[in-house]
Amino acid sequence: MAGGFAEPDEVRDGVWSVPQWLPAQTSLIYSFSYAFEDSAGAVHLVDTGFNTDENLAAIETGLVAHGHSFADVATVTATHLHPDHLGLADRIRTLTGAPVAIGRIEQRAIDELEVGEDLEAAARGWGVPAERMSEVEQVAIAREKSTAFVADLLLDPGDTLPIPGRALTAVATPGHTDGHLSFVDDDLQLVLTGDQVLPVIYPGLGLGSRLQVDPIGDYLAGLDRIKVYDAYEVAPGHFYRFRGLAERCDDIAAHHLRRTAEVEAVLARTPDAPTWEIASQLTWTAGWPNLKGFMLFSALMQTNMHVAYLANGGAA
Repeated sequence: MAGGFAEPDEVRDGVWSVPQWLPAQTSLIYSFSYAFEDSAGAVHLVDTGFNTDENLAAIETGLVAHGHSFADVATVTATHLHPDHLGLADRIRTLTGAPVAIGRIEQRAIDELEVGEDLEAAARGWGVPAERMSEVEQVAIAREKSTAFVADLLLDPGDTLPIPGRALTAVATPGHTDGHLSFVDDDLQLVLTGDQVLPVIYPGLGLGSRLQVDPIGDYLAGLDRIKVYDAYEVAPGHFYRFRGLAERCDDIAAHHLRRTAEVEAVLARTPDAPTWEIASQLTWTAGWPNLKGFMLFSALMQTNMHVAYLANGGAA
């Protein structure tokens, strides 16, 4: 890395990464796009970064450095709907004519988000004190809409991306979003995990749409599904490539189950406690009194997810 920002990198022969700036972020500075050359000399992009001129130029620079141009881009695929992964897809599609692929469930989530999540109404049911309600509602309102997008190709788990000479296969890894997909290449011993598994932070969950019923349960199942590729190198959506996938999956699962155990203990004492009361008794890195704005909203959402996980038969 240079100055805290990653450098473009050669992942494998004919495969490279392009770091992309994340605007107005705090804990995350950049995301990754990955480019795959196929046997016919075309290029296929997985994740595109935020829709900015700077990020588009970064992709073009990566193409030129490998003897290509935008004319060689044949397909674009997104692991999930978030703008640091899907953001440039439509612009690149317009520029190149390349079709865009996304998970079938993720397309449904996009369609749902476009009509609004009504998170504001959900927040009102969390037992938030009147003096903090406007703070929580403002975050909810800001999250309620998603940019309309219609993919050209809808992917299901087990599908292989249309990349001649390569075999990138979709694996269902929901939880972060409804239809998040990871992609595995057995020949390259490489797994692209998007935001399902990151080497440093614990990915946020339930950041999809109203479709999700049990994000915690979905996410834990996805970790079990992807950890079988422990021998492979991990190319995540943020930070850096790493090995030790199974150990990292186990660590993340243990983190969430510790929170589940805390929620379970509170409910054992006060079975009808509202979300606010439960969250106020949990362990938060910044400390409950210090949670403001988005961090407060996120804590309440996470608490609600653990309640749902327990209600659906999950156990700590």
